[in-house]
Amino acid sequence: MKKITTLAVAFVMAMGMNAQEVSLKPEFKANTTYTQTEVQNNKIAITYEGADEPMEQEAPANVTRTIEVGKLTNNELPFTITMAVDPNQQGAEMLNGAKILGKVKGGKLAFESVDAPNMPDQVKDMIKSMMEQAFLTTFFPAKKMKVGESFAIDIPMEIPVGPGISMDMKDVATFRLKKVEGRKAIFDVNHVITLQANVEGQDMKGSGTGSGEMVYDLDQNYPVANTATVTMDMGFEAQGMQINMKVTNDTKTTTVITTKK
Repeated sequence: MKKITTLAVAFVMAMGMNAQEVSLKPEFKANTTYTQTEVQNNKIAITYEGADEPMEQEAPANVTRTIEVGKLTNNELPFTITMAVDPNQQGAEMLNGAKILGKVKGGKLAFESVDAPNMPDQVKDMIKSMMEQAFLTTFFPAKKMKVGESFAIDIPMEIPVGPGISMDMKDVATFRLKKVEGRKAIFDVNHVITLQANVEGQDMKGSGTGSGEMVYDLDQNYPVANTATVTMDMGFEAQGMQINMKVTNDTKTTTVITTKK
């Protein structure tokens, strides 16, 4: 009898979890500031023929993005993203104080211009493109979900790596609703990544996988925390020598949301 009672309680609890449904509609709110702090650590290991040990290096990269959303006018929400990075980081002289201007119309983000006196136009175009692609994981289509359900987003990215050279990368990110705690929806996130590029006539190919977590604030309709650990393997030939790279990226992003009274 005790076993039957235990099974009945477990069944009721499971049914309750499965029935729990949340509505997701990511958005910027008018007259609101989103302060995003991103901490990255990249570990790179390079091996090539004849080397006894891989060459290893670490490349931390920390950035704060302050997103100020203005007043709704003619069904458009203007926003400005101001960048702040550690002055010792590579490219800090270009990125520090850079402002990316855009607007939201019909639920879609448009990045219109970059205001950065020390930044070449080519880099400005790259920043706009990467912002558009990065925000695909934030502004996914509105949906209703129950615990255990999932959805996937294809994120294509074109990353310039040198003059006239770009790397084509695709990240398929799958979000699974793990649980709901109070007014927070918590997702497991898995990544499957492929990339390819052509450098001086040599093909570079790579692949990777990763996992992490997203915490979505149901009151703010916005993710307030993201983590990801991604490992990628890449290989290419240079001057007849095979070179392999292994890159591990750990990223943690938190967002503080403040609405003007």
